[in-house]
Amino acid sequence: MAAYAGPALNDDPIFQDLNDEQAAAVAHGEGPLMVLAGAGSGKTRVVTRRIARLLQSGVRPGQILAMTFTNKAAGEMAHRVQQLGGEFVRVATFHSACARFLRKDGPLLGYPADFSIYDTQDRDALIKELMEDLGIPSAKVKPSLLGQWISKLKNAAMKPGDLGGGDDVARFVERIWTPYHERMRKVGAMDFDDLLGVFLQILREHPAVAERYQQRFPWLLVDEFQDTNLVQYDLCKLLCPPPGNVCVVGDPDQSIYSFRGAEVRNILQFEQDYPGTKVVRLEQNYRSTANILRAAETVIANNRMRKDKRLRTVAPPGAPILRLRAATASEEASTIVDGVKALGEEGVPFDQVAIFYRAHWLSRGLEQALKDQGVPYEIVGGLTFFERREIKDLLAYLRVLVNPLDDVSMARIVNVPPRGLGKAGLEKLRQIAFEQGMSLREVVAEPSLHGELGPKARKGLAELARTLDVAAQQAGNGAHGPLKLVLTGTNYLQHATSFGDAEDSTREENIAELVSDTVQYDKAPPVAADADDGDDGVVQATGLAGYLQHVALLTSADTQGQGPAVRMMTVHAAKGLEFDHVFVAGLEEGTFPSVRVLDDPEQLEEERRLVYVALTRARKTLFLSTVRDRMVNGEMQSLRPSRFLKELPQDVLENYAPSWRRYEADEDGARSSGWSVTPDPEALAGLRPGVRVRHDLYGNGLIRRLAGRGMSTQAVVRFDDGVERVFMLEYGGLKLLEDLQF
Repeated sequence: MAAYAGPALNDDPIFQDLNDEQAAAVAHGEGPLMVLAGAGSGKTRVVTRRIARLLQSGVRPGQILAMTFTNKAAGEMAHRVQQLGGEFVRVATFHSACARFLRKDGPLLGYPADFSIYDTQDRDALIKELMEDLGIPSAKVKPSLLGQWISKLKNAAMKPGDLGGGDDVARFVERIWTPYHERMRKVGAMDFDDLLGVFLQILREHPAVAERYQQRFPWLLVDEFQDTNLVQYDLCKLLCPPPGNVCVVGDPDQSIYSFRGAEVRNILQFEQDYPGTKVVRLEQNYRSTANILRAAETVIANNRMRKDKRLRTVAPPGAPILRLRAATASEEASTIVDGVKALGEEGVPFDQVAIFYRAHWLSRGLEQALKDQGVPYEIVGGLTFFERREIKDLLAYLRVLVNPLDDVSMARIVNVPPRGLGKAGLEKLRQIAFEQGMSLREVVAEPSLHGELGPKARKGLAELARTLDVAAQQAGNGAHGPLKLVLTGTNYLQHATSFGDAEDSTREENIAELVSDTVQYDKAPPVAADADDGDDGVVQATGLAGYLQHVALLTSADTQGQGPAVRMMTVHAAKGLEFDHVFVAGLEEGTFPSVRVLDDPEQLEEERRLVYVALTRARKTLFLSTVRDRMVNGEMQSLRPSRFLKELPQDVLENYAPSWRRYEADEDGARSSGWSVTPDPEALAGLRPGVRVRHDLYGNGLIRRLAGRGMSTQAVVRFDDGVERVFMLEYGGLKLLEDLQF
């Protein structure tokens, strides 16, 4: 192949509209090539045009092996190559490529050519069988937890002995490791991790096979190289050993998947493993304004584990980055939604607006604010808060406390966590209920009806009945007490967080947020009956029943609607996407960065890469928010602004405050009292007993009374839903109804 000859190649359609760095990567000839592709720098264009260039130079389609991480990305890349006039080239995921190769070479290690591929459910079912054979008690460890640990070890190219721990899980993994793989080979099956590991083993143990693949695919391209794990990188080195024609494309600054086994060191040490590598840096950003780009570059420069790279743009500076320092999470949510609505009023389609957060649990308050304001939204890469399995389980428990006749909810939770029932046991309970004319809840409470069940099921139902009885006694007092009794009596939290997957921590955080939600609901003052209140015949639900009604109204709202919708997602789900306008919520120490990584320097660097990814998704405007006081697991905590906010260049930031509030921000910003609040006299002057007000979260209401003085003044507001709530005037977000524009 000819090397890049400069602008003269621009007459070739393959090189049209490429900058010099992109063209150099596309035209590179033989030998290893590493393309460091910054955010928004045209990475996919370079990969697809390089493939087209190889075909143009005489390389046959069957000589190219291009691998990426998703079927969607693989299909898009192959389609783009064809659009450029190239022939069909198979672009595959690592797993699909290895599965194809193993159909031919799997028998070398005793696997049939028509081997089965087990998904995680198949894997866990086999592990459950082996646990029974080996006498490993399922009460101590879930099959899925052992399966996840087996997967982690394989992705890290490790064996159980490498764990080095003496806890139960480590011992159980070591006991089941060999029987599991022997059984898999016996039944002619591989799990997803085996597709990579077994093929790697064949290449290592059979040099002639490795040489055959090297001759078959003299050109290897790997996209998103920063996301490869150790096994995938070892595969690359055996398929295309140094100094082969391997092209890797990626950005260490966007390596955010260590929880999946991704190893950022792969891209950092590539030049050492492949001496003579040509490095091309794609530093021209075509996405973001100069202010957004400089903010992202300044933050990521604090990382040590990275390749030197500096993005640039010809775009104008653009709007300043807005920074909100909210007093509470509800203020943060309502202010963000106000900003979203303002964009909509300016004609911005809602699908060009995104709200990011570090963890799923932060979505609850934002979802509620969006619903209250009638803003359509969609959760990308996940479920809405109240649709998540663990939340639906716990709400089913609470519904049974209020309505013992609710057989649907009772059927959902009677064996969750497992109590030895299974499908047959549940059907038996239903049959008894039908024959006796009783509800499932009543059958569970009657031990004399459990005679046909096993001892474990009888014991489990007795414990469940006691828990429900105790919790039901608290149902009239609020939602928090019954929920805590359910969590304690059923050990549900341990059940939900012992699967061994990356979602364990997410489920724990979601449950903690549900606890916080019940605390906040219970703290709202009860409805007071007044002499002038008319009797409209409507009974206001109170206690736990009131909370369940409140949740039902939230979950029944039409969030999808018709037309464009605001996109809500975690930063992990945002990678690869871009939006005109981005809001990033929850930038506090312990939230973003996560409290789980504060003592781990390498994990802190990954959190900073997450921030970099979040910032570089924005094209035009960026809004960053932090909260002073946030409720976590039912307790109000004072939080400091995230260290990443302090790393931003201050000249591109502008403090933002709602119209009813003014800030005087500390330059330091490191203390929880890092800002002071000054009430706006004009905005607060009209707030007095008897006037109608609006709150973004709770709707319209009437100020009943004021208490306190100065900045400590509190307002008691009775809202149209019949609930009285107390607000601090300086940050309560109350607006005079007559001042609002409709």
